[in-house]
Amino acid sequence: MDIQDLLIFSRVSALQNLSAVGTELGLTPGTISKRIQALEEALAVRLFERTTRSIRITEEGSRFLGYVERILSELDQARSSMAASSNKPVGKIKVSAPQLLGRLFVAPAIPSFLDTYVEIEVQLDMTDRHVNLHEEGYDIAIRSGALDDSTLIAKRLTTDKLIIAASPSYLASNGTPTTPESISEHRCLALGDAWSWSFGSGASEMAVRITTRLRSDSSEVLRIAAVAGLGLIRTTELIIADELASGQLVQVLPDTIDNSSTGIYALYVSGRHILPRQRVFLDHMAEWFRSQRRMAETSTSSSSSSSPSSTSTSPLSARSAS
Repeated sequence: MDIQDLLIFSRVSALQNLSAVGTELGLTPGTISKRIQALEEALAVRLFERTTRSIRITEEGSRFLGYVERILSELDQARSSMAASSNKPVGKIKVSAPQLLGRLFVAPAIPSFLDTYVEIEVQLDMTDRHVNLHEEGYDIAIRSGALDDSTLIAKRLTTDKLIIAASPSYLASNGTPTTPESISEHRCLALGDAWSWSFGSGASEMAVRITTRLRSDSSEVLRIAAVAGLGLIRTTELIIADELASGQLVQVLPDTIDNSSTGIYALYVSGRHILPRQRVFLDHMAEWFRSQRRMAETSTSSSSSSSPSSTSTSPLSARSAS
């Protein structure tokens, strides 16, 4: 097998369309099919299930894809490192971001970045699952909240804080929680496999088991459900800034969560051998968040100096000036 075969396999896995891959790589669909078949024969496994209408990766193919993505990523890094001597940012950056955070704040920053660095290609994958940068070939992961202990390097892009909120209609029907312990008496909207919410810090930290009304791996699904009055949501202030500003959601139990390390972070594997394209992307994102904060502060100042009922529409305008 050669690198071209691995690249073909990776693109077929992503696009699930032989014609589209052929157009992308300048090959015929028949050639793409033959190269995949040759790869399957070399590995003695079936990588894809094919019908006349669809192509779907197999379990064996999914396992093989993890290795292939790492090989292609390392090859790309090797090529870029050769160009690094001239300090010229070129090549591909693979970035992961949570769905809602990515849509609201990361994706809007990409066009200006690509306009500035015309020789860089960005792949932005938006998922609320915590990707493994080492195993899945990601260069950078954008994450919000408090960071877990990790060997990854973290660059803080902006401050933020975890909060619990609910719609006025939910609170009117179910009451407002007054203590962390009372959370267990309420319907909660859970992200992923969370079964408890933590409060306090240090020796006073406590975990309260939650009763879920809805569970999802999508923070946007939970935000929509919270606005609809289905329960309490635990998320970051930045993510629901517009809903807080408009009154669609109301914060409850303020100052009960440890936010000493909470923020929006860019995580990457190594600080010693960071490539020029990664460095300029991190710098661009940090400056972009700073500019958004400046705009929000200006908007908030203008709003407060005008009529009391005026409301800023900036996504950062509802943030505390931490």
